[in-house]
Amino acid sequence: MSVLSNLVNGFSILANPMTIVYSLVGVVCGVIIGALPGLGPSVGIAVLLPMCYGLDPVCALCMLCGIYYGAMYGGSITSILINTPGDSAAIMTTLDGYPMAQKGQAGKALGMACLASVIGGTICVVLFMTLAPVISNFATVFGPSEYFALMVLGLTSIAGMTGKSPAKGFFAAFLGLFVAGIGIDLIFGTPKFVFGNVNLYSGIDFVPVAMGLFGIAEITCNFQDNNIVVDKENLKLKNLLPNKEEWKLSLPHIGRGTILGFIVGMLPGAGATIASFLSYDMAKKTSKRGHLFGTGVIEGVAAPECANNAASMGAMVPMLTLGVPGSGATAIMMGALMMLGISPGPSFFTKEADVAWGLVASMYLGNVILVCIGLGALGLFVRILNVRTTTLNALIFAFILMGAYALNNSMFTVGVTLFFGLLGYFFKKVNIPAAPMVLALVLGALTETNLRQALIIDDNNFWRVITHPISGVIIVLAILLAFGTPIKSFLKKRFAKKA
Repeated sequence: MSVLSNLVNGFSILANPMTIVYSLVGVVCGVIIGALPGLGPSVGIAVLLPMCYGLDPVCALCMLCGIYYGAMYGGSITSILINTPGDSAAIMTTLDGYPMAQKGQAGKALGMACLASVIGGTICVVLFMTLAPVISNFATVFGPSEYFALMVLGLTSIAGMTGKSPAKGFFAAFLGLFVAGIGIDLIFGTPKFVFGNVNLYSGIDFVPVAMGLFGIAEITCNFQDNNIVVDKENLKLKNLLPNKEEWKLSLPHIGRGTILGFIVGMLPGAGATIASFLSYDMAKKTSKRGHLFGTGVIEGVAAPECANNAASMGAMVPMLTLGVPGSGATAIMMGALMMLGISPGPSFFTKEADVAWGLVASMYLGNVILVCIGLGALGLFVRILNVRTTTLNALIFAFILMGAYALNNSMFTVGVTLFFGLLGYFFKKVNIPAAPMVLALVLGALTETNLRQALIIDDNNFWRVITHPISGVIIVLAILLAFGTPIKSFLKKRFAKKA
């Protein structure tokens, strides 16, 4: 009952018209920023942070949260329409979203992305306000061994992204692991694979790699082949929304992806990118149409989109209840809270009850605003494809290069983006999937760092690292996911021969 009364109090605080205005501004800015290649929630929050000076803490938090989950949806817009993920969390949406656009179903893909994001976000607000204290305590149990096991679990999803040629898929993954190893060794401080170039000491970020492999590669192929074929005529709202059968196919994956995304989002350093990878892989393994994933199935859009929005909500749990940011965006939000004189931590919901419950209420409001903007502007988003291909490609190319430069204010990053754009073009011509490389790049550095930290803690005993109670369970699950299908096929053939 106390939760309900606190929530009512939160909505009463939210009754201030200015709070609603700032929530609206945050969501709109978030959707726009999320759609721009190279930008994302972290950049959006950082850019608009100065607007928080002098604001009421509730208004400031409502705006920053609106940017956060608005950007999570915004990244799907360019992923679906032009195969260029707005940020790393939207990479998995390209795998089925863009093929749907090529079939003339861009509006339906955007509609499902919006609705899955809102459903995942709304469910996670309920989980957030009821389970946050309990689950945040569980999250503190995770150490380097558990994070290493979680990264291994994430890497098993590469097997589901290799397409028709596993050899080519695993080649891309090994290349991604090599790129992940570039930079300064975090344990000994020695350079690795930098070849004397000081710009490589900080490693290669996955954002320019993703923009090059997906965005620039798609542009170069389109200039040559002009192969974007999308039905732009039928843009009525009823034809843009998923039908009953599509809901039936997608809802189970939305439910599983939401819970998975919320749990992964709470783990500091995991974030929405890993949540979307895991959710997509789980959907592919559990769907009756798993063999069609990557060809443009709607549940392939729903699974990662609900997971990345759920992860954004999950990341708020450790930030507010423990003072430990769960992602880059929540780290910036935590700084904004401190700037406003509020310290997140175990006493946040007691000492700052009005701010805390006003924030929870704003999450419900933000999701309502998001669905209104997302569905209301679907036709506008799809009309982007009415622009001539050459003009659209030039604009996309300009946005990609500006986004690459904005990452570090460095022309070297622009050069990295162009290099991986050429590599992506080569990948397309020889049918090497790009997704395994990006996944390996995202998880490779985290896997290495956590493994080496775990080995230091456990006296270089690898067996002890993988036999911690939680890490052991996760490793067993990873083995089952990696080898379950071939073992099942082998046993089925064996029993078929005996019969």
